[in-house]
Amino acid sequence: MSKTKVSAFVVAAGVAASATLAADIEAFRIDANNGASTGSFVVMFDQGEWEGNRWTYTIDQTVDIGGVGTLQSATIIIGNLGRSGGQTVSLNFNVAAGALNTVFSVSSGLANAAFPTAMGRASAAVSVTDTTGNGATLSPDGASIYSAYYNGLQGSLFAGLLGGPVVAGAFSTATASAESPNGGGYSAIFGALNDISADWTFAVSSFDIASGTSVFTVIPAPSSLALLGLAGLAARRRR
Repeated sequence: MSKTKVSAFVVAAGVAASATLAADIEAFRIDANNGASTGSFVVMFDQGEWEGNRWTYTIDQTVDIGGVGTLQSATIIIGNLGRSGGQTVSLNFNVAAGALNTVFSVSSGLANAAFPTAMGRASAAVSVTDTTGNGATLSPDGASIYSAYYNGLQGSLFAGLLGGPVVAGAFSTATASAESPNGGGYSAIFGALNDISADWTFAVSSFDIASGTSVFTVIPAPSSLALLGLAGLAARRRR
């Protein structure tokens, strides 16, 4: 298999990240299980390099996941990526199953997103490619292929997307995509928000390739922005 590149980018939210993150905090992980064997690929924050508040980790070769499957490429982004004051978790990857049908789990770490009220949106797209001429199948290992969570790893579910199988013919590729809410925009998150994360969990037919791209973004609701503005004004007055 040709040399590939794996990169993870983590933008810390509101902290001097390299000074405050413990060495044993996971940035992201991939688990693979084919029923006979399991394997994992885990990256901790202390394994990367910091450039300001952006953390980067790079691998210059294909990653074997315990002999079960391979990670061919990935880009993981966690943090504040725009002017909205919100937070984003983006998972993008390519994996290949080994000699048996394989269940993969691709999970992010947590992105801090402390808003009294918030709105969110999530989107995900997936493809599966047949490499042996007998067709390929990618199916959810649970209720959905992609899940966006808030308030803890696999905490409260914001959206479960791609709830059915994706099937490709011989030597072909099939794709599927979904978003929440439909048609763009944001939907309300009920209750106070602390953090967000995301997870892909799916089964891939033997020797076939699966690719996924996803974005989960939350922004403070207008009431949160007003509260934050009042807090900033009060702090300035105290000075």
